[in-house]
Formats: sequence, structure tokens, C-alpha cells
Amino acid sequence: MNPKHEANRRRWNAASASYAAMGDRLGNWRKVVEEPGWAFLPEELAILGDVTGQRACVLGSGDNLAVFALAAMGAEVTSVDISEAQIEVARRRAETLDLNVQFLCADVLEIDQLADESYDLVHTSRHVACWVSDLRAFYRQAVRILKPGGLFLVTEYHPLRRIFKNGPERLEVESSYLDRGPFRTEVSEELFDAKIGELEQFEYNWTIADFYAAMTEPGCTLVALDEIGDEAEDWETSNFRGLPQVILLAARKNVP
Repeated sequence: MNPKHEANRRRWNAASASYAAMGDRLGNWRKVVEEPGWAFLPEELAILGDVTGQRACVLGSGDNLAVFALAAMGAEVTSVDISEAQIEVARRRAETLDLNVQFLCADVLEIDQLADESYDLVHTSRHVACWVSDLRAFYRQAVRILKPGGLFLVTEYHPLRRIFKNGPERLEVESSYLDRGPFRTEVSEELFDAKIGELEQFEYNWTIADFYAAMTEPGCTLVALDEIGDEAEDWETSNFRGLPQVILLAARKNVP
């Protein structure tokens, strides 16, 4: 594991307790079983269709909302995340929900234990790509494990929102849209604590062109590209109203 990913692993292990507490307060990990809209946008659900009996892999599973939703929708799901603590929380929750999920603690760049062309669906969503140092290597792994004709579905926090400084008064560009990073920050164990702490994390800003190239170069054809929403999110300290919230890309693996 490269040192920057190792730092991010430690960061998420430390933050897992506060993240889990937030999930318990919201109750979203329970709600998602009956209401998949807690995990997926309507546009995603339309693309997914009926997943009954499909093998699905969620890379960078985090809070595992997508994992639980897919399992409840009838898919056979593998959940992959770099954080042991996050995986342990998800494992306990899956047992509570009586969902059969396979869990794998691994860096998304190092998933060789997952067989080639073994999944009908590979999904990664929202704040995942920002933690990965090599987007093309990441998506090569995703496409490798996808069956020919299988669906690769990506939704990510829109990259335009990542270039501004945090601050409620006005939007001020902090870094160029074309500066991919890494951006190093020092953080505390509390996920929502703005104080500087002893942990370090590394983030990356990928462009729309980066996402497109990383998905298509390993042998996929794009079938959907959309920018969705323009409201400010509750957790954001800057008012991004008017800027796109989410970028959605869907591709099918080419059939030889």
C-alpha cells in the first residue's frame, strides 16, 4: 500500500466511530433496506433497473448504504473498503439487517483476489475517488472484475465544488481545477471537527475528463453522463447553490 493511502486508511479507522455515530443518529443504514433512494439517486435507480440475482461489487464502500440497498434489492454484493474499522461497522450492521454481504478490507488498487470478469455490476459513489492517488489504476481494477456487457456505475461529488476555499461569505478559488493534488491536511480523530490534529490525509481533485478517460480506456463504452442537482448540501460550509452537486457516469464493458 502506498504511504498516502496508508495515511488515509489510518485517518478513516480513527474517524469511523464518529461516522458510525452520525449514521446511527440518522438511521439511514436501516432505512435504505426499504427505501433505496437513501443510497441512490433516481437517475441511478433508473440505470440500475432490476438487479435481482446479479453479482455486484461496491468499491470504496464507506458507510455501505449502496451495499445494503443493492443486497435488499436482490443482488449478491461484495463490499470493499480500505478501513478495517469501517468494514467492521458494516459487518455488524449487515448482521442486524439480516443481509448476506461479502466483505473485503483492501485498497481499491490492490484487489487482485477478486477474479477477472466476475461481476455484473461495479459501483462506486460520491466521496471515493478523492481518496485514491491513481484514478486510472483504480478504474482499471473495476473494469477488470466486470463481466463483458456489465455495468460500471460511478457517481461522484462534482469536481467543481472541490476547488473553493471553505467559507460562508463568498466563493474564492483555492486551487486550480486542473491541479489534481495531492492535497495534504492535518486532521483530528473526529470526522466533523475542523481542528488540526495529529492525523494526516491526502485528497485528489479529478476532472470530468479524468473520469471519462479512466472509465473508457480499459474497455468500456459510456452510456450515460449527467450532472445532477444545484443545491447547497447541509454539511457544506460554503454556499455552492447554483453549482452542480453530482456527476454521474455509466458505462458498459465492451463485449469481444
